[in-house]
Amino acid sequence: MKSQTSQYILILGGEFPLRERVLAGALRASNCLPVLTLAKTRLSAAIKFFDGYIIGDFSNPENVLEAVKKYEHENNATPIAIIPMNDFTVRSAAFVSEHYGINHNSVETVNKCRDKFLMKQILVAAGLPVPRFGCFSTLEELKQLAGEIGFPLVIKPRELAGSVGVIKVSTLAELELSFHQCTSDVRALNVADMTPENMFLVEEYIPATSEVSLEIFNQGDYHRVLAVTDKYLGPEPYFVELGHSVPSVHTENKSLIEIAERACQALGIQYGIAHFEARITPEGEIRIIEVGARTGGDTIMDLVERAYGINPYELHVASYLEVPVQIPEKLVALGLSAVSFLKTKEGVIEEVKLPKSLPEIIVNMQVTAKPKDVSEKPLSWRAREGSIEFFWPNRIPKIEFDDHLKIAEEYSQNIFNVSET
Repeated sequence: MKSQTSQYILILGGEFPLRERVLAGALRASNCLPVLTLAKTRLSAAIKFFDGYIIGDFSNPENVLEAVKKYEHENNATPIAIIPMNDFTVRSAAFVSEHYGINHNSVETVNKCRDKFLMKQILVAAGLPVPRFGCFSTLEELKQLAGEIGFPLVIKPRELAGSVGVIKVSTLAELELSFHQCTSDVRALNVADMTPENMFLVEEYIPATSEVSLEIFNQGDYHRVLAVTDKYLGPEPYFVELGHSVPSVHTENKSLIEIAERACQALGIQYGIAHFEARITPEGEIRIIEVGARTGGDTIMDLVERAYGINPYELHVASYLEVPVQIPEKLVALGLSAVSFLKTKEGVIEEVKLPKSLPEIIVNMQVTAKPKDVSEKPLSWRAREGSIEFFWPNRIPKIEFDDHLKIAEEYSQNIFNVSET
């Protein structure tokens, strides 16, 4: 007699750094169903914390489907939900979910959110505010669009994340060099994560006093902003994220919240947490930068949990499982949470000296760099040497807040001994 097929939750991207709390959230939402992750290799350290793992390339939908079918054959188990944690996993999650007939945002919706050009076309059609934009593959096409949009402008890959290849161009003289840097940044990935090497976006540069992200809970036609995050960027022409803090000074901005929720509706996001990013001009105008059909990275989910006492990953998984959730009408912050990223000067790291103790406001420190690593110029998230997470009970957000950045800079100077190349 054939044994009954068991079920499990499969998390794509769950073994990535700074997403560790997804396991706690998944266990709560599922009433302790087995939670598996998918990894490219058994050498991934984080897989030990899950109930099991499947080996596959999370960015390759066909490869993931074959790996899941192989697991089904060997273990008589099928997924009840396949849940993405970042941009590189959303297509695979949708593809495999469609095969098994389980809940997921449609492949069409996922493609709209993954491709920034398609995304902005949808948002414009819905009457939502975005920078003027266009797509290009060649330098000649970029020059033509630059003449139409005007300087300054921003160029970026259509399907990447983490500020890779995102460059501000202020003059025509800078355009060719910036084009070659953007395209070479993508080629340097070696087609990693199935990234197209000839698809780029150019858009109007939006001068801003603030850049923010919002985490939106989606379940069917219900869209609810959970939290607003203040983002801290490095010097232009790059847009490297130095840190984040929750709550934001814009938490009560009703126009911002309405735009974010409408964007999710326009894109057809029906399951899970969506990650929305926008810039706010000195005049208070809002321009949408992007919307991802997945949770935010960079520990933002952890910051939200510390600030408000709810685990967004639990809501993320619950939505895919169609488990009813109760979110208070107004979330009251318990304090101010923040993260800042360790970054030392360029050169070869000769020594890493970890602190013997940490102050109470630091709730987590992860040092990822080791001796003989090369500290690179900070052009994207890939150049970080670690992270520090903070929590200040009962503290409220302020426009001039930058304590987390200053503390992280001091630790970066003390932890790493670097010989300049």
